[in-house]
Amino acid sequence: MVNVVITGSSKGIGKGYAREFLMRGHNVLVTGRSQEGIDQAIADVQKDASEGARAAGHICIVSDMDSLQSTWDKAVAEFGSVDIWINNAGRARTGVTLLELTPDEINEMIDSNVIGTMKASQIALKGMKAQGHGFIYNTLGAGADGRVLPGMIGYGTTKRAVNYFSTSLKNETKDTDIKVGTISPGTNITEGMIREVKSLPPEQRDKMIKPLNFLGDHVSTTTPWIVDQILANTETGKNIKWMTTGKLLGRAVTGLFKKRDVFGEYDLA
Repeated sequence: MVNVVITGSSKGIGKGYAREFLMRGHNVLVTGRSQEGIDQAIADVQKDASEGARAAGHICIVSDMDSLQSTWDKAVAEFGSVDIWINNAGRARTGVTLLELTPDEINEMIDSNVIGTMKASQIALKGMKAQGHGFIYNTLGAGADGRVLPGMIGYGTTKRAVNYFSTSLKNETKDTDIKVGTISPGTNITEGMIREVKSLPPEQRDKMIKPLNFLGDHVSTTTPWIVDQILANTETGKNIKWMTTGKLLGRAVTGLFKKRDVFGEYDLA
């Protein structure tokens, strides 16, 4: 049994991770911005937990050091230690140009994706050095590899920064018992993405849905594989990547005969 903290796990892919860890018999601290959301998430994922595995909850604002420290302290109080800390909380505003991004959206992406990842990693690193072990995972995304993609000028910039930070942290911890990894979860159809798609004018929505139907996956599809990879990994510096070149080629070939429609089950009106 391992003890896991997942930031931003009251919904979306973070909630999916929590469910999969619990199903495999591990303890999880579910975090989010509201107690109501956390309580609902715990009720949802605890139903699938293996015997003895337990979910606890805590409000965590990743841009606030005091909130992050209390999150660490809560996990230790509940489970005794933190073996895996996953920086999953983030904000995305995609499909827009720089002039279309609002100042609030820019601030939110930087605060959550970059500052939040750095501050949370600092808290986790300090705690893990004191306990003598631990694994920190940071979440990458489109733009992390330096490729410039349309509509990703804000989000991609933050993920490029997270990639640099993760590599630097790996180098800083290479002679310690703390390991650092990254997760590239691919394009997951989450509540946030559905809201984003719904907010677009119909003509822009259609343009956005076409590539997402090719690239996108449901959380229930990606998270079992990702969690298995996390639990099996013993290397520092590993990037657990869902969308490989092989998968892309496979989808391209399959798409010649059958078009994917991951949005078909959602009401986007």
